Amino acid sequence: MPLVRIDLPDTTSVELRRAIGDAVHEGLVEGLGMPAQDRFQILRALPAQDFSFDPHFMGGSRRDVVFLQVLMVRGYSTEVKKATFAAIATRLEAAGVRPDDVFLAVTENGGEDWYVGRSGDDSGDDASATP
Repeated sequence: MPLVRIDLPDTTSVELRRAIGDAVHEGLVEGLGMPAQDRFQILRALPAQDFSFDPHFMGGSRRDVVFLQVLMVRGYSTEVKKATFAAIATRLEAAGVRPDDVFLAVTENGGEDWYVGRSGDDSGDDASATP
């Protein structure tokens, strides 16, 4: 049950915004093996002038960066994370986002760091929140 923040320029069409959200979610489902119904996203369209990035960082050629932050429970292997990154990037490219324009960071924490409403386990050790 990752929490995903997607920041993109407000010049991005509504259709592309939806496609980006779908692509990220589908990549997480494929890569992490999470249930398809576990979709929790915050999509923010911000003025393009609010974005600051190195267009050539690590040899890239960035123009219209989409920043992705994924907060998830720790426990996934490096191989699973790399497969997830690849699945997300592939789906974003199919949606019309250039691979060089994808900037993705994962932050991990423990199950005890989540509260998911009254249905969650009071101990914060809910097995459904772990890989």
